[in-house]
Amino acid sequence: MKQIIREHIKRKVRQLVEEREYQLRQLSPEAFSVLGPDTLGIPSSAVVDIKIIKAPKPVFKCFLDNGQSFNLIDNGNYMQADINRILFDLDRDDDINGAKYELEKLMQKGSIKSDEEPETDISAAEPDIPATEPADEPVDEPEV
Repeated sequence: MKQIIREHIKRKVRQLVEEREYQLRQLSPEAFSVLGPDTLGIPSSAVVDIKIIKAPKPVFKCFLDNGQSFNLIDNGNYMQADINRILFDLDRDDDINGAKYELEKLMQKGSIKSDEEPETDISAAEPDIPATEPADEPVDEPEV
């Protein structure tokens, strides 16, 4: 019985991976090749969703598994990547290297999770207390 369940799980996982690759191939050929190992080298498991934004030029908003996103812009002759608000022309090797670096930083954002609960800012919960207490007596003005 366990063997049957394992085989079923393997088939289901293989089917899901094949469906995911098919969905990525529904992109423009340029966008699909940019995401692949030839240019940016993003593993297909890291990209959770891709949405096409209506614009004069096709813009593909790619959502990563850590909640971050970046844009791919199809300019017809070449692709551009908008990563961390930096625009990279993906037909130039130096821009491809810069895009890979920024993409690596983007993929690492939010991916570090600790077992401890994050510390909360206690000062935000306390009411505002002035640094110096106001004096009950009026301040004497110096005589002229």
